[in-house]
Amino acid sequence: MYRLEREDFVKAPYISLWATLGFQAGFINAFGFLACGRYVSHITGFGTQIGLALAGSKGWLAIELLGFPLSFMVGSFTSGFFTSARLERGEVPWYGPITLILPGILFTLAGLGVAGLFGPFAEGLVEARDFFLLFLLSFACGMQNGCFATLTKGQIRTTHLTGISTDIGSDFARMWFGKLSESEYALTRRTNISRIATFAAFASGSILSVLVSNRFGYAALIVPFLTASFAYLAIRKIHNILDIRFKTVNSLMLAKNTNLMEIVADSF
Repeated sequence: MYRLEREDFVKAPYISLWATLGFQAGFINAFGFLACGRYVSHITGFGTQIGLALAGSKGWLAIELLGFPLSFMVGSFTSGFFTSARLERGEVPWYGPITLILPGILFTLAGLGVAGLFGPFAEGLVEARDFFLLFLLSFACGMQNGCFATLTKGQIRTTHLTGISTDIGSDFARMWFGKLSESEYALTRRTNISRIATFAAFASGSILSVLVSNRFGYAALIVPFLTASFAYLAIRKIHNILDIRFKTVNSLMLAKNTNLMEIVADSF
């Protein structure tokens, strides 16, 4: 209910959306590293860093590092509260509000940074304000990842490359050495195209972030603000498509049940 099917999200317009989101995540991730020396769009390495900090008796550093995965998870939780939790209750998910929050966060952070509230760009991770900036960016990435993973039944993840790389490799093995039907082969091929496009876009976003952030500092966040705004508009259109689809399905089911009741009534 109110989620894209596998046949949907491998179509060209959707692949362009996933690539845009991958570009956005790559840009934000590189921006966080350039601004304060920490990545923000994934949490894979933080478990290792926390362990190393604890082994080196750096308790405060471990606590600070713990804030990154927690911020990412709080973002995912927020997304889940408005999307997957509502789906479980049989209610319409609120993809729109979630995708509207994302450009709001990015625009606010850009404004605060330009106003000097985060200090000099690329000063490193030295002040509480730097953690505030990075934690909010990580929160935004977690919310983005959770929202679009829910929309695509967990098939599309846009803020990190670990799962995408694994899926690309495993699906190539299925295509080359498995026994897929012609239709399944075509669908798997297009699914991998969408993943490769997201992978390439993530890298492109990182490259552009380096070029733009080093020149414009915090104002560079206007770039992901624009892509996040585009994603919000795309989600509004997708939601309209899903509304029409599921209203049609419900109408057909209602008509079918009505006919069944009439048949049962006639039998008496």
